[in-house]
Amino acid sequence: MHVDLESALAALSVGEHVHAHGADTRGHQVTRAGYLLAAPQRKTGRHDNEAKEGWLVHVGAREDALIKSNRVMLYPGTGHITRTPEPDMSRWRKTPLTETGASARTRNLQIVFGGKALRGAAEPTEETLVDVTYNTEGLYNLSLPDTGGMTHFQCRLGATIWWAPLPTAPSREARA
Repeated sequence: MHVDLESALAALSVGEHVHAHGADTRGHQVTRAGYLLAAPQRKTGRHDNEAKEGWLVHVGAREDALIKSNRVMLYPGTGHITRTPEPDMSRWRKTPLTETGASARTRNLQIVFGGKALRGAAEPTEETLVDVTYNTEGLYNLSLPDTGGMTHFQCRLGATIWWAPLPTAPSREARA
């Protein structure tokens, strides 16, 4: 696994679009999507309450500075980074869940979920079709369709997320 992470990092160039899965400055697991802003640096960080060697990478929007909110520590065995295509940002929105049309009375709402909009999130980190439902405890379940309601993500109405409306199906006239 150590060799895989090292070879993945060696194959990347600054400016390439990537998804990185690792730890933030507090040690919490994060996924960042965007551009590799600087060459990876070999660093020692805290992981599982001990000092471990890993790689520090900065992932964000093209013009971002190298700041704490776009740092990701990648540790062998748990971190990974991959080159990805650039998303079409014209369809994505970074707003509170309420702007999707969700409310306690909403029924049959489906959206494309792009992930929680963290402070350093320059763009969505996933693209998952979800059903949005109120669960009567003040929380909303974003569930995977056709799984019997298996929750993919749960949040309050004011939580900021990346989301996109479902693509509109072509009308019958346009198909004829």
